[in-house]
Amino acid sequence: MVRVRGLLAVAVCVVVLAGCSAQKAEPAGLTASPTPVATASPTPSPTSTEGTATDLSDAELGIVFVDTPDLTGPAASAHDAVAIFEVEYWRSKTTGGTSPALVQFASPELVRKVEYGVQRNSEDGFGFDGTLHITISDVTIDGGSATASVCADYSDVLFTTVDGSAPQSFQEIDFPQYERSTTRLSTFDDGATWRPEDATFEGNSC
Repeated sequence: MVRVRGLLAVAVCVVVLAGCSAQKAEPAGLTASPTPVATASPTPSPTSTEGTATDLSDAELGIVFVDTPDLTGPAASAHDAVAIFEVEYWRSKTTGGTSPALVQFASPELVRKVEYGVQRNSEDGFGFDGTLHITISDVTIDGGSATASVCADYSDVLFTTVDGSAPQSFQEIDFPQYERSTTRLSTFDDGATWRPEDATFEGNSC
C-alpha cells in the first residue's frame, strides 16, 4: 500500500478528507492549510450571466463534470465560478504546481490552501493521474453570497509516486472514493461575477 499524507488533514484531520490517523498518510488537500493571513481581495474573474450553466469538462486535463444543472442568471454564473475553480484545482494537483489562474480568480485564503496541499504532495512525491468526475449541485444565492455543493468522485483517478511504482486506484491505497465539500462565493456586482472564497470538507459520501 502506498503511504501518502492526509488530504485535508492538518486542521482537523479531515480538507478535503476524512479517516486520517497517526498510522496512515493520505494525499494533502484543502483542509491542510497554513494560518490565514489578511490579504487584499482581487477582482473576481468574469463569468457569463446569460444562458445556462456551462459544462467545463476537459478530456485532456482529465476532469468531467457530471449532470450540469439547468441554471440561469446569477446562479449559472456562480456555478461556472465553482467549475472553474475545480478545473484549476485539479490542474494544480495533476501538474504539481499551483495554477496561475487561481491567483487571479480565487480568494487569497483559498489559494493558500491549494498551494499548501500541492507543496505537501510534491514533498511526498505523490501525484494524481486519470480522470476526476465532479458534480456541482445545490447552488444557492443569498444576496451577495452563494454556496454550492461539490462531489468529487475518484473512481477513475490513479495515484502515482516518484519511486516508479505502478499507478494505483483509490481502493489500492485505501483512499475514499468520494469527497463532498461546500464552496462559498461572493459577488461584487449583483451576481454578474463570483469569486470562490473558501471550500469546506463535508464528508466522504455524495
